[in-house]
Amino acid sequence: MNNNAQNKRSLDDSNGNDTKRPKQEDPKQEVFKLTKPTKSPSQLSPQQEHLKKLDQEAKELKILKEMVVSRKTLIAFGYIMEPPESIPNEKITRICNRCGTEFRLDQQLQPIVCEFHHGKKQRGKYICCMSNVDGQPCKEKQALLPYQFTKELFTTTSTSTKSKSRVLGIDCEMGFTTKGFELMRITAIDYFTSKTVLDIFIKPIGEIVDFNTRYSGIHELTDDFLSWEQSMEKLGEIMDSETILIGHGLENDMNAMRLIHENIIDTSILFPNKWKTGPTRRWSLKDLAFEFLSRRIQTGEHDSCEDSIAAIDIVKYFVKKRYNL
Repeated sequence: MNNNAQNKRSLDDSNGNDTKRPKQEDPKQEVFKLTKPTKSPSQLSPQQEHLKKLDQEAKELKILKEMVVSRKTLIAFGYIMEPPESIPNEKITRICNRCGTEFRLDQQLQPIVCEFHHGKKQRGKYICCMSNVDGQPCKEKQALLPYQFTKELFTTTSTSTKSKSRVLGIDCEMGFTTKGFELMRITAIDYFTSKTVLDIFIKPIGEIVDFNTRYSGIHELTDDFLSWEQSMEKLGEIMDSETILIGHGLENDMNAMRLIHENIIDTSILFPNKWKTGPTRRWSLKDLAFEFLSRRIQTGEHDSCEDSIAAIDIVKYFVKKRYNL
């Protein structure tokens, strides 16, 4: 090696430019490496995604079956589990659901003023007008109404399992008629897809006394209202005895449909009120939706679709928290 080459190497070594050490990169390049998006993991194929979804649904369905309310508890909470016997209405006296007046059913449509509060009692006041429980009623109607479900035509769900929904959120709207508290709308939402699979209106058997619009959202009868028999046929197309029905205070809906069904998940039973006791003192769906979903519902006229979805989402919340699904 000549002298010039040796001198150049010595100079490089003295300046820290050892050619054998790794070359240091520009700091800007290091920053670029840190901020450069990393390559995303490989995506599942459509078939794999479908199989994963089916597996998840199977696990959730197994849990839901374990959450079904026992027959004994359903009866305790007012579910009708055996077809009741009809009694001639002419011999029966009833208590008005709104004002508490006792009357005979054969005098139901006589012009008797019914004074009442349409809101519930909370902390010693009616929420409709905030008056004390012994205050003057804020509403009045011209008829007395029994809170009595029509006993005729009670039926049980079929045992056929062909192309039926496995889990449905269900909600009904009712109105007052000369027969009592009758079914006027059925809405069913699929648990796994959140899609509406049924939304029908039903013409009641008795003569309409009050549409109960504030809570039913129904203002009038139209040509698309079905008979009770037709509504049960429609319902039978999407569910059977194995279908799990989800709802809140669902005894009212089931009794109004005059439908006897064993597989029920009732959110009012699922989340008992520790400050209240008994079937008649439970959390409202509105309270549960706000507490667990941070969702405000029922701010206007009741919507059965909204209520069905809320009950489904509350159950999903419970399953996720309890079973980490």
